[in-house]
Amino acid sequence: MRRYTGFDKISRGRRPGLERLVQYIVFLSSNKCWNNGTWGVREKRSKTTMSVHATGRAADMSWRKMPDGRGSGDWWDAARMMQFLVDNADALGLEIVIDYQPTPHGRAWRCDRNQWRDYKTRTVSGAPGGDWFHIEISNQFADDAAHYDRVFQQIFGGQ
Repeated sequence: MRRYTGFDKISRGRRPGLERLVQYIVFLSSNKCWNNGTWGVREKRSKTTMSVHATGRAADMSWRKMPDGRGSGDWWDAARMMQFLVDNADALGLEIVIDYQPTPHGRAWRCDRNQWRDYKTRTVSGAPGGDWFHIEISNQFADDAAHYDRVFQQIFGGQ
């Protein structure tokens, strides 16, 4: 198990490693999961603490069906992608996945417990029923787009 970082410092902008990982998620899901936002200096929804999005290490990936063809509208497509990410968490430097969809209050996987936890009380804004999932990666790979190229080459062997 690894340590969960959470918010540490505000980034000057988008970080290449996270942006590359997001591109792979969109590609691997055949656009069934799309980029609903990465870097942005803001507080957490309904909170007064800073969002990890401000660090450039967090992304929201939506499965909402859009008129332009993005998203499938099917949570199971997102669930399969979330499980793929968790199954490869160490290689990806994945620290957290928050799934806002399940009742009663969503669920999250974290690297410091290496398992999913169903929330029994209101813990994350947007749950239940949110049509996106949230991911965060470690600083180790946040600026290293080539790392994700190597990881996905290794996972898929150039296929």
